[in-house]
Amino acid sequence: MRTTEHTEQHLSRIARLLGFENDPKWLTIRFAISISLALEEKINMKEKIDFSNGKTYNLEVITGKGKLDLTGDQADYNDLMALIIANVEEKQIKTEREFEKALEFHCERGFNILTSSLRDNSDIFGWIKQEFLTLPLYP
Repeated sequence: MRTTEHTEQHLSRIARLLGFENDPKWLTIRFAISISLALEEKINMKEKIDFSNGKTYNLEVITGKGKLDLTGDQADYNDLMALIIANVEEKQIKTEREFEKALEFHCERGFNILTSSLRDNSDIFGWIKQEFLTLPLYP
């Protein structure tokens, strides 16, 4: 999975604002992907994104593909994330590359949201609360 220069430039600042500064990068990347997946609006997979100055991360790092945690419990969220993306995007994910591409687009959108919404003095808990208050309620 690739990231953009924009994502890499803002990764440390966003991690600090989220309280993840001492955690691995994948935690912040997963959070950004989750922010994007929480939106009702589908991703435009035909949009051109420049990944040339970003980095490449293995799915083992981003989704825990094939991994166990330190206690030996399952830490592989690859299939779960693929199902969530397929559900959100209302389409079947047929290849690993399709899955990685969807992760890339959701990561980029998530970082765009976080970098435009959070300031150095932002209260992440207040921001999340405000975001939840804007979600439509279902009966």
